[in-house]
Amino acid sequence: MAFNWQAKLGVPQGRITVNQESSPAAILPPPKTVQKVSFAQALFAPSTNSDNNDNLPQPLIRGDKVSIHISQSVYEKGMDFYKRNLRARLVLNKGDKPYTTKEVYSKLRKQWKTRGAWSMTSMGRGFYELFFSSEEDMRMAWVMGTINLKPGVLCLFEWKKDFNMHKQRNTHAQVWIRLLELPQEYASGNCWCGGHPTFDR
Repeated sequence: MAFNWQAKLGVPQGRITVNQESSPAAILPPPKTVQKVSFAQALFAPSTNSDNNDNLPQPLIRGDKVSIHISQSVYEKGMDFYKRNLRARLVLNKGDKPYTTKEVYSKLRKQWKTRGAWSMTSMGRGFYELFFSSEEDMRMAWVMGTINLKPGVLCLFEWKKDFNMHKQRNTHAQVWIRLLELPQEYASGNCWCGGHPTFDR
């Protein structure tokens, strides 16, 4: 069969092509209708099925880097979207086996009783991004504070813009202390562990 170059290159709708080897005429199907989406829709709904990127901003070459202009309205919409997010860092002791993201998620599901769905993704170096469907669920998780995963702890902190995990430094550490000869009346409920005071008499 001869190569049908008209069919391969695409002929405008309504034009008739004739295959020289088989005389019957064939009309090409009309082109597929593609729904145009704005840049904001493509940014916040990446699952949108669209092959047309006409509305997306055109990348520019500046020096040796590619840059894309993000409008102020899209930036503000993104900032509003991430108000329901938290970040977390997994802290393990030396020798502890690293967790997969799925394992961390499974442990958190047992401790958090959220009303809506939530998800998490690894950012690398033990950092995670937590996505909540509502601010109420986000605050519920945040108020629980540090989560003991046994082994390891997951420290939650507020989502802030311009986060760079490579520049993060630990400024807090959890430690156990023993206060010798502390009178019992000064010991609060937080000083008891497993039903026994954490100080020696």
